[in-house]
Amino acid sequence: MLRLFHRHILREVVVATLLTLGLFVFVLIAGNALRDSDELLLAGRLDGWIVLRLIGLLIPYVAAYALPLAVLTGTLVALGRLSSQREITAMKSAGVHLLQIAAPVFFVALIGLTLTLVVNFRFAPEARVAYKTLLADAMRDDPLNLIEPRRFITAFPGFVLYMGEREGDALKDFWIWELNQQRQVTLFLRAASGNVQFDEDTLALVLTLRDGNAEQRNPDRPEAFSEDFGQSLFFEELAIALPLERILNPGSQRRRLKEMTFGELQAMRSELLAQERAGILETPRPGAPSDQRLRVQMQIQNHFAMAFSVFSLAILGIPLAIQIGRKETYANITLALILAITYYFLMIVISWLEAQPALRPDLLLWLPNITFQAIGAYGLYRAAQK
Repeated sequence: MLRLFHRHILREVVVATLLTLGLFVFVLIAGNALRDSDELLLAGRLDGWIVLRLIGLLIPYVAAYALPLAVLTGTLVALGRLSSQREITAMKSAGVHLLQIAAPVFFVALIGLTLTLVVNFRFAPEARVAYKTLLADAMRDDPLNLIEPRRFITAFPGFVLYMGEREGDALKDFWIWELNQQRQVTLFLRAASGNVQFDEDTLALVLTLRDGNAEQRNPDRPEAFSEDFGQSLFFEELAIALPLERILNPGSQRRRLKEMTFGELQAMRSELLAQERAGILETPRPGAPSDQRLRVQMQIQNHFAMAFSVFSLAILGIPLAIQIGRKETYANITLALILAITYYFLMIVISWLEAQPALRPDLLLWLPNITFQAIGAYGLYRAAQK
């Protein structure tokens, strides 16, 4: 009879998990695709096959975030429905312990944890790099497509562009804002007309602006508009080069830590550790990691902690589902989102401590998991006593 109960609960949890996984993957893919390539996708500049390939490459990247949510939601939906229909009460009356009832959830969580580890350390970084490369190749075919009229264009690092009209390489009513590292405007240009050309040798878009004016802000106080407005420089013709090296040739740029596999992160950590021992890198105190090694260790620990969040959220979801006993899917999804947002918020707050290596934020990243598992274990104990 226990095996029959397990099959029944396992089927409920797996079906609910897979359905919600598909929902969360779809939502996250849509958000990432629009964020990274909105100028091209919304303008219809990418053909259907490339769009499908880009979506496929995004799946491993977003799966690491969707899997914990899906397992939690699947647990809440499945056990919530069984609890609302008094099936769990009937199982306990038949002598089945709560931990035995929850065994299928632990099994699904263990599978989700393993999959998330593999995705975080292997498939997600590789897919992210391939995504950027494919997107760059698509833009390389016609870089002028980056200039789309009546849209604020943010594809160029350090610049925001806008134009009223464009016919071929001819531009009308062109606006450009140059930003500093704090995203404050340091230079503003506006031209009545102009032209744009792509320089293949320098991988840059060359803008030739005509009949315009420029306003230079105080670099020390760019927010002080009153000090600079009215001090405009008028020009008949001005050429500006917008570099596309980072966009069209992502392989030439240093890869970010989140784009590295586990082996690459470990190799970088070992190299930094050797530099610390040789005295090349400074450390806050003997035995403490340097700032560079701390960032690498935080990335490694973050991947591990995110994978274990599948198990932590599932443990917390079991007593909540039994106690609340809601069979409505929307209510369980809402509860899952609240719990997941709380977990991710705690992870973000801890990441802010990166500038405080003495606090060992790389180890503090496990605090949300420990907290959620402790609350879940206490909830399981209380539910088992009833």
